[in-house]
Amino acid sequence: TDKYGGGVVGEDFKDAEAAAPNLEDILDTASAEETVVTSMPYSYLDEDTNEVVEGVSSVVLSSRLNPESGGLMWVEEEDSAETYKNVVSMSQMTSMLRDLDRNAAYEHGIRRGIEKFIATHHRRPIVRPIMLLFGPANGALGAMLAARHGAEHVYACEMFQTMADIAGAVIDANGLCDKVTVFSLRSTQLTVPEHLPVRADMMVSELFDSLLLGEGLLPTLAHARAHLLTPDAVVVPQHATVFAKLVASDTLYRMNSFDQTHIDSLALARSKDAWKCTGGARVALPLHINTIPDVVDLTEVVPVLSFDFGTTRCSNKKATTVVTAVASGRADAIVMWWSVDFGDGVTYCTASSGAQNWQDHWVPVVFPLTTQHVVVAHADAVELTAYSDSLRIWFNVAHPPQAATIKRAKVDEKDDDIAAACICGLHLICNAERVSMLTNKPRTDAYAAALRDIVAGLVAHPTSEQERSSLSVLDISDGSFGALLAASIDQVANITSIESKQVSALIFEQIASHHALDDRLTILGCGVKGLLVEHLHGQVPVDILVGEPFYYAMQNLPIWQALNFWYRRSAVADLLSARAVVLPYRASIRAMGVQFDHLHECFGTVDSVSGFNHAPFDALQGGYLDRDFPFPTYMYPYTAGTAAFEVMPLSFMEPVAPYDAAINVPITGPVNAVILWVEYQLDAAGRHHVATGPSVVHAKQAVRFLPRGNASTVVEGFKDGALQLTTAVDFQAAEGVLSYAFQVAKSSAF
Repeated sequence: TDKYGGGVVGEDFKDAEAAAPNLEDILDTASAEETVVTSMPYSYLDEDTNEVVEGVSSVVLSSRLNPESGGLMWVEEEDSAETYKNVVSMSQMTSMLRDLDRNAAYEHGIRRGIEKFIATHHRRPIVRPIMLLFGPANGALGAMLAARHGAEHVYACEMFQTMADIAGAVIDANGLCDKVTVFSLRSTQLTVPEHLPVRADMMVSELFDSLLLGEGLLPTLAHARAHLLTPDAVVVPQHATVFAKLVASDTLYRMNSFDQTHIDSLALARSKDAWKCTGGARVALPLHINTIPDVVDLTEVVPVLSFDFGTTRCSNKKATTVVTAVASGRADAIVMWWSVDFGDGVTYCTASSGAQNWQDHWVPVVFPLTTQHVVVAHADAVELTAYSDSLRIWFNVAHPPQAATIKRAKVDEKDDDIAAACICGLHLICNAERVSMLTNKPRTDAYAAALRDIVAGLVAHPTSEQERSSLSVLDISDGSFGALLAASIDQVANITSIESKQVSALIFEQIASHHALDDRLTILGCGVKGLLVEHLHGQVPVDILVGEPFYYAMQNLPIWQALNFWYRRSAVADLLSARAVVLPYRASIRAMGVQFDHLHECFGTVDSVSGFNHAPFDALQGGYLDRDFPFPTYMYPYTAGTAAFEVMPLSFMEPVAPYDAAINVPITGPVNAVILWVEYQLDAAGRHHVATGPSVVHAKQAVRFLPRGNASTVVEGFKDGALQLTTAVDFQAAEGVLSYAFQVAKSSAF
């Protein structure tokens, strides 16, 4: 999937021999913002021939909120072509095409490679650029650059049909159809001579991600060398170097560690050893590291791994570097980035130092160290070991036994660092943002205080003596956060938690058992549809309905989470006692017009790229203005152009209800986007609040982009209150659809 939205499930790198996942598993793990593409077999009787016709068709599914009982509904899109256009417009291909440094580096590498080949072989090469994942627009660019600089013919491949079609259209628009052939296939499906008449003399690869190897670069190159390339084929780029440094940052540490985390008085742990968990998987987080405020560099930057893509070797690597600490602190994370060499001193680097122009498609990667607890003092020697296999890079840190001298150890092509399995269970169900959320003590304290106030109020005004000592709580969020808070309060005797994922239900059952809560807490792996009082712990009506709200499938969409909680609250209305209280008490969908420094440049039209017409690509970009993009906006600098304002109130004490409004807010500065988030008032008195944005680290916000060149970008336009941001809101509760539109318009006073 795409890093932040608009992804297509199942299109990331996988072994061609791997069995395809079934649709049920795909939908169980897909996020609400994703598009699911699946193949469905069909058969029917042809009445004319009386023969059975069988085949397979491609079906495109998108999610909707279920207005009956919450959760997701996956519905077939009638116009799959239009859906694919939306996927393309919401991807970050515009960011790639607008990356001038990247484009210039590739053009240099391609031109240099072709010139060297011609000088050696006295003929033009047959070039086969492998362009996967980011392929259509960017693959077309690389192919056209190769044709421009003398390639005899270029063969490109892109498995996603819509993207391959765009590539073909862009190539046609530039009059290069006789020079470039695009196959809608995986590179590993190409053969000689069925697709390529002969083996290719040159290969251009853009199969990079922020981790360098994660898109299957090495196995793809190995296959190409074995089946598609001449023995002395030129590879562009040929060399890459990985750099790393050790940093201290509690923010980064708390993106992967549950150490010492409590939910009120209860340890968030299923065993006494749970807090020793390293995370199981080798956690790698692509982040704009320069936006994390508490990062302290503990070492200088050092090269840790190198790769020669022109060789036939694709074995695992291990390399140890001893560096000297330049500051004292706890080693919380390793930050890595890479540089690729295009020859003659031309490189492309993903460091956040500003060496390249700003972009968002390739960024530094953070590896939280979690439980290694390596503490260094200034001038200490630190042993930094980097590992790699065909798809991943990961690290280990230790104090070396030898003296502190900067040196590079011999590379050992053996992986002897086997990641320990997750022992806490939580890393199986929590991404980095969720870990950061659960380890945020002020946030937890706000919920705990609000719940304790509610319990105190109900106990102080019981309608019977039994109600004074046996309150009932129902948690209708994923993650059982509210249930564990309730279990910390003695007056709550009956607690039920609803988990949408069975694995989450199992893990929180284990946490409950570890704290001997089985006699008070029941966790159900189900939805709320058909839920009866008889299903609840204690089989009594609910006095307190709780939720963060948090839902695994919607965690990138804060507004959907709030609406889903409202739908679930409405679905269980019959389970509530006459005096029931809902936590949160209410919510407010908030918005603010902003001017992003760079983020808006990652989407929309590109016009001409490196002198090539990209009109066919641009024709698909209009839809992005009508879509919400989930972004952690703290990583993307912006300036407010309006005050924050309410888009829609949500009263959780009442069942879900439709809403519409027209809102006008004065514009005080240029705006190129609107950030949306949700603020929760946890209690009726308004003493306790939490928010999902716009500056929090543990949640994404929705971003709606505005047209380029709108009136607010002209300084005279917003002077003296001449412009306003108009907002039209329409919530169709019965359909589960919330729509809003933003427009820069003249103020009614002008």
